[in-house]
Amino acid sequence: MSSSTRRAQSVAVTGIGISCALGTGAEQVWRAVQSGVHGIGKTERLDVSTLSCRYAGEVRSVPAGVRRVGMRPDRATRLALAAVQEAVEGARLSLADHDSYRVGVAVGTSVGGLEHGERFHWDILKDGPGAAGRHRLTSYPLYTSADAISVAFRLRGPKVVLSNACAAGSNAIGYAVDAIREGRADIMIAGGVDVLDILSLAGFDSLNALDTEPCAPYSRSTGTSLGEGAAFLVLEAESFARDRGAAVLGHVLGYATTSDAYHATAPDPAGNGAYRAMRRSLAQASLTPEDVDYVNGHGTGTPTNDKAETKAVADLFAPAPPVPMSSTKSQVGHMLGAAGAMEAATCVLALRDGVLPPTVNVAEPGDLPRDLVANHARPQSLDVVVSNSFAFGGNNCSLVLGRRPASPADVPDHRVVITGTGPVTALGSGRQAFLEALRAGTSAIGAARLTDVSLSRTRRAAELDSAECRRHVDPAYARRLDQIGLLTLAASRLAVRDAGLRITKADAERIGMVFGTFSGPMQTVAQLSETIGTVGPHRVNPRLFPNSVMNAAAGHACLALQIRGPLSTLATGCVSGLSGLAYAADLVRRGEADVMLAVGADELTPLLHCGFDRLGLLSDDTLRPYAATAGGTVLGAGGAALVVESLEHALRRGATILAEVKGHAVTSDAYRVAGNDPSGAAWAECFTRALDHADMAPDDIGTVYGDARGTAAIDAAEVAAVSRVWQPGRVRLSNLSPYVGHVHSTTSLMSAVCAAETVRTGWSPDVPAPSAPGNVTPYLLAGAEAGRACLVTAANWGGTYASLVLAPYTGPAATARTAVG
Repeated sequence: MSSSTRRAQSVAVTGIGISCALGTGAEQVWRAVQSGVHGIGKTERLDVSTLSCRYAGEVRSVPAGVRRVGMRPDRATRLALAAVQEAVEGARLSLADHDSYRVGVAVGTSVGGLEHGERFHWDILKDGPGAAGRHRLTSYPLYTSADAISVAFRLRGPKVVLSNACAAGSNAIGYAVDAIREGRADIMIAGGVDVLDILSLAGFDSLNALDTEPCAPYSRSTGTSLGEGAAFLVLEAESFARDRGAAVLGHVLGYATTSDAYHATAPDPAGNGAYRAMRRSLAQASLTPEDVDYVNGHGTGTPTNDKAETKAVADLFAPAPPVPMSSTKSQVGHMLGAAGAMEAATCVLALRDGVLPPTVNVAEPGDLPRDLVANHARPQSLDVVVSNSFAFGGNNCSLVLGRRPASPADVPDHRVVITGTGPVTALGSGRQAFLEALRAGTSAIGAARLTDVSLSRTRRAAELDSAECRRHVDPAYARRLDQIGLLTLAASRLAVRDAGLRITKADAERIGMVFGTFSGPMQTVAQLSETIGTVGPHRVNPRLFPNSVMNAAAGHACLALQIRGPLSTLATGCVSGLSGLAYAADLVRRGEADVMLAVGADELTPLLHCGFDRLGLLSDDTLRPYAATAGGTVLGAGGAALVVESLEHALRRGATILAEVKGHAVTSDAYRVAGNDPSGAAWAECFTRALDHADMAPDDIGTVYGDARGTAAIDAAEVAAVSRVWQPGRVRLSNLSPYVGHVHSTTSLMSAVCAAETVRTGWSPDVPAPSAPGNVTPYLLAGAEAGRACLVTAANWGGTYASLVLAPYTGPAATARTAVG
């Protein structure tokens, strides 16, 4: 894998855009922060009359004059577009002057357009599926705001949506830093957006986590106040910013994520995960705690968070007293997925001006046992600050920001291999059963028996019995899990077992997880939404709410397996699983972990099936990818996990190596929100960039595992993309959707499981050629041979593409597994 494009330099912040409860515009918000005012007041937009808390950090005036994106943007998208526009203008960045494939976007969000999904559901409950507006479904997904940013600003580079709850905004900035340092982008627009939603308010209220007054972190600590808004940073390679003469506001010097593996909602009271995140992020920047001048805390105001975080900070600086610390959530509320981005922006402005932002609502500052910047901003020279974000599911993320650039620590370049897989599919679970079913040509598509599809016109599905998952999950733990939690834990356990991996206390901190999903916990969200729509928000079940966040399943899996290393959740639609595998490989390659689990899972629920049916995307029969006339897709459910490991670690423990990860890429077509460019140009560019990253040519690839799913837009674009890179008959095109259905983000990980077999034996599943038009037939009939690499690809409805290259492992002590079937 090529590392020649890596940059050993800091990443510069050249632009900031903010919209929150304190106003719109970074400078206006920063003045309000310094003045010690807060924007938390009585909630007006949503009816919270039945809840115990009436306060929130509401954006009173949502910017209207945003760039057009071919659709009527929802509230979250309007906030995101306005913040990005301010950041780009502040950076004096003329995006048209730059290679659009070298400019990308990373968005952190927890809620996205959830309100539109809720209204779709409530309309069905009230008047039936015919009354539910289809237009709501294109703004509901979490990735909508990222697609809109890409379209509005013509960004075709790496695109990702992070949804590890309250750590998402910080993780998005960290992911963007990686993209720049790895040489995949010169510029990244990174940040977060979330809006107040009745489900979030009702859920936090059900947990008794909301303060009945505006919150007071680190002092009263009787609950949090939710907020909303958007914050985005323009990030550039230091050399790139310098060459174009940009005014640099600050620098991102390092970041790290960790897992508590302690509890579904409560942080580890010892603060161990938070401590490790701070320590590792400083080490990335070749800094120590003695270099830190200020900590911007997560500081939610809940007693468990405030105690755990202050202990972690005290441990970090021991035996010296901790540096000054504060939480700006007391001024803007807890902005969930946008919180970390808002706080990072505040830290950059604090570094620029030499001012410590305050924690307001502190009644008796003299009684505090630590240096809390209470009620009023404080002038102080700052060089290095740490910004913390901690989340449900035990997700921790810490950013290190500096006033001056600093050379990062040396980064290794490990070879990355796959040593185990855990497919949980409608064809069977476990690598051997799955591959045997595919070799036999078995299809799981049929009439739905386990899922209520009475709301839909068609009854076709590729169903997975939950009992299949429960066979691989401890019965006591299974009771805590919803459908996606079962899929995730079952796949993870199978993969760990297949890899012969033992996770012990001694190595748990060097093992992590990246989770990718399209559907997320739809089953749980639908249950909560139905309660709100029919009974009222005050009746939300507190046992269900923690499972409603996108990263809950990953948190449960890490807790069950005691995984404490890097942890992240991707929600970039149908590319989430494959992008997660690429992210996991990067973390191993750079030495952030010895082993990562790349896991994907997607549910099949009545509401999800109904939504796709209302969009006219479902087939009445079977699923025929690449057919001359697109007949529609068939939805499936499933999970898949792959154990990704450094070669050194795999050889040291005597693991059997299935394949090597050679390279990957993500692109966007910036074509249309919820639409795909039929030319396939950006998808083909994704192929080419993945091959370049792998130091390979097109003729080195024997098989391409496609993501066509029986729909006209995706299938035609894929065929166009393949034909741009490979001549007919020079590569074999395979596809799993006729066998497992369209399992959203997880199909591509199932394809990766197959590809690990293909690179060794040359076998891959057939796609029936008679259903295909002439221009794709040579690709379907082309032969493959053992020992050649595979390219696995995935596409999302909004024009995001991911590709990853797997090759046979060649090197010392390689052990070949017995062929399956």
